[in-house]
Parts: sequence; structure tokens; C-alpha cells
Amino acid sequence: MKNTKKVNLEAVDFSGFSNNVPLFENITFSLKEGEILVLYGPRGSSKSALLRSFSRLNEEVYDDIKYTGSAFVCQQDLFSYSIKEIRNLVLYVDTNFFEALDYLSFGEFLELATGNEMLSFDDYIPLLDDFGVLKALTDKFDTKLSTFYVLEKISALLFVAYLKKSKVIILDCILDHLDDEHLNKISKILRKNVVSNEKSLIIATRFFKRFLPLADLFISMKNGKIEFRGEPREYTIAR
Repeated sequence: MKNTKKVNLEAVDFSGFSNNVPLFENITFSLKEGEILVLYGPRGSSKSALLRSFSRLNEEVYDDIKYTGSAFVCQQDLFSYSIKEIRNLVLYVDTNFFEALDYLSFGEFLELATGNEMLSFDDYIPLLDDFGVLKALTDKFDTKLSTFYVLEKISALLFVAYLKKSKVIILDCILDHLDDEHLNKISKILRKNVVSNEKSLIIATRFFKRFLPLADLFISMKNGKIEFRGEPREYTIAR
């Protein structure tokens, strides 16, 4: 049977520069619906600079950011989208985002993240249960996100990605903070409710061995360049 899965994210010789200093160079890969990319690299490898580029967040981080090569989201040029459009399609989350959540209630978070008027709480119950968030919502929409554990915050973010119909979800090192039990729980949520719904997922990490079983594609970066790109089992053999 012919594979009809669409490519949600593609980079072709994609490079980023700040004040003419390279952040990352000659990045090439593609990610289809339902696929998970594990992006590994130590601190300073420019994982975050690369991943922020796909939601156009580098424009808020660097004074002068320029790109060469090409990047496509849902088979359309990344830079042809408006900022609002691209951030609906590509959800980027790093650990700094967690701190911002603590000032919001769950209801405020939903409204801010989706830009849509909320349904009644009861209408969300089956989905909230599927995403493992329901038990944490002791005060329903008024529950403060500051009362959530890390696992529950991640689950809430994935729930929002589902509501927003994001096509690409980028988790920048936030899963590194989970213990093995919680990682197993979130992995089940990811498989059932995220990548099974025509979405693509990127997990950036500094501890690749824990995430290899999840990966369809594995990339290792160092100093802004790709050292390895291929199937996870090929990387373990190469090492």
C-alpha cells in the first residue's frame, strides 16, 4: 500500500545566523504525520535555536536573525505564514514556559493558548481524562496551574496542542525532567492522542538513551551541525 502520510515539517540545507554568526548550519530532515523525531545534543549544540526557528521565536530572542536554505511546514514555506498562523501550526515548549503557566488558572490557560471561547467544563471531561489532566483539576477551570506537577503541566500542554490542532509539537528538553514512571505515562499519551492524530512530534533531549524507543528518526547535533541522522538502531550500532 502506498504511503500517503503528509510531510508536516521539512528543512533543506537550513541555516540560521545572528549578526552573521552561525547558530546552526545545513540542517536537512523531514518529518511526516505520526512520526517522532528525537533530537539529541549537549548544551550549546544549538538544538533550541534550530527548534525555535520553526515557530519563528528566534525573532524575539536575537536582535538580528537571518536564515538561508529552506524550511517548510505542512508543505508551505515557513516564512509565508503569519506569526499567528505558524504558532497555531507549530507548538514550541521549553522549560521557561512552565514558569509562565504558574500565574494562570487552567481556564485562563485554555483561553490564552487557543484563542477560542471555552465550552462547559463537562464537555471536556472525556478528553481531559484521556490526557491525564482531569484528576489535577480539583477546582475545574479555576484550578491554578501552580498546583500541577511537571507531568500534569506537560499533559495540559499536550491537551492544548490537541485543541489547537497543531501539526508539529516541539518539546524542548521538558521530558528530561520526568522520572521513568512518569515518562512511561506521557509516552502512552503521546502515542494515543498526539502522533495518532496526524501530528508530528519533536523531542529534544540531552539524555538520548531514554527516548530512543520512541523515535522514528534520530538526529544528533554538535556545535550547530548534524553529526548523525537516521534510524535509532543505526545510531546505537555506529556508537
